[in-house]
Amino acid sequence: MLPLRFIREHEALVRERLSARGGDVPLDELLELDNRRRQLLTRVEGLRAARRKVSRGIGQASGHERESLIAQTREVTAQLGDCEPELGKIQTDVERLLLEIPMLPHESAPVGDADHPGQVHFCSGAPAPGSQVPPHDEIASELGILDFARASKVAGSGFWIFRGAGAHLQRALVQWMLDFQVQEHGYRELYLPALVTRTAMTNAAKLPKFAGDSYAVDNQRLWLSPTAEVALSEYHAGETLDAAMLPAKYVAYAAAFRREAGAAGVETRGLRRVRQFDKIELFNVTTPDDSYRTLERMRGEAEAVIKRLGLTYRVREVPTGDLGFAAAKQYDLEVWSPGAGEWLEVSSVSNCEAFQTRRAGVRIRRPGSARTEYAHSLNGTALGLPRTFVALLENGRQADGTVAIPDVLQPYMGHRTQIEAEASWL
Repeated sequence: MLPLRFIREHEALVRERLSARGGDVPLDELLELDNRRRQLLTRVEGLRAARRKVSRGIGQASGHERESLIAQTREVTAQLGDCEPELGKIQTDVERLLLEIPMLPHESAPVGDADHPGQVHFCSGAPAPGSQVPPHDEIASELGILDFARASKVAGSGFWIFRGAGAHLQRALVQWMLDFQVQEHGYRELYLPALVTRTAMTNAAKLPKFAGDSYAVDNQRLWLSPTAEVALSEYHAGETLDAAMLPAKYVAYAAAFRREAGAAGVETRGLRRVRQFDKIELFNVTTPDDSYRTLERMRGEAEAVIKRLGLTYRVREVPTGDLGFAAAKQYDLEVWSPGAGEWLEVSSVSNCEAFQTRRAGVRIRRPGSARTEYAHSLNGTALGLPRTFVALLENGRQADGTVAIPDVLQPYMGHRTQIEAEASWL
């Protein structure tokens, strides 16, 4: 969340940066309400001071003077009765509108709208043209490792069931990715709840903006987590951290739940867009002066996973019009899908600066200083499993119809080197 005072005092800068994002932002309404709020606050504070002064005089007065002061007190109280509720309502509206203002893009983020491809920061290689590889759902069907029909009976559209080697490959990916980040990059693993509070959703900037994309339960007091980022960003809520102990580096496996599957005009074939999906989430809490170095490090940590899996990939600097709501700067990592003939996003790495930590009250104190300041938070997927699964099937498919298993996953799959067609199932 942006500080209201910052918005007010740097209005031109805020307007410029928000215009680079595009879309409708209630900035004019916010500033108009804030102006009215400050006027009312001045009036309310003046009336309260006047009432206190008059009330002190009542105890020392008598007769007609005392009656006059009592009458003045009643008049001031009546005026406060009109002003205070209005001030409270305006304050609530200001706080609501503040939650609808996205993070300002960093000055280094490429300017462009959501249809702009953004700047390709790196590409590991050109995809092979004219590929005859079938799409992943056909490969999985031939191997008998993926069942959409029975999943729809269990949970409806947008869900799937892995079978046999498919379930084993999914489990191997989760375990290897966690081990890799813990052992190679020094992350501390957390296992997170699947349900999160409304406060956690709001502090992570998922509410109110993305309420329609998420699943609410328990009369909206709890929500199915749309990303592990929600729980991770709330993990240190209300705490003041020792800056000398940062960065704090967390990795977590979690299922994510979103309503986006089946949206009009969206590709929904197979595993590419589903309502429940697994992913490995990286989360860092840093000092403000270290957050952009941390962003580049985290991008490299996500890239390293793709490299070890042997997939063709590219890194895209996300343009301002396509940034995540809380992100100041963002990289998307995409792998090549020969079956679809396009790039699929498997990771997004973002620096949210103090946008989430200000909402959650996560502060730092530097050694020898009594002053505190807001920490910076960064998040990154390493990786999203459904599309990684897609890329492994399509890129690993061999001439005989089997799928090669990447070397790093073989120890997690009983040292199997390939996935063959499953024996027939009922």
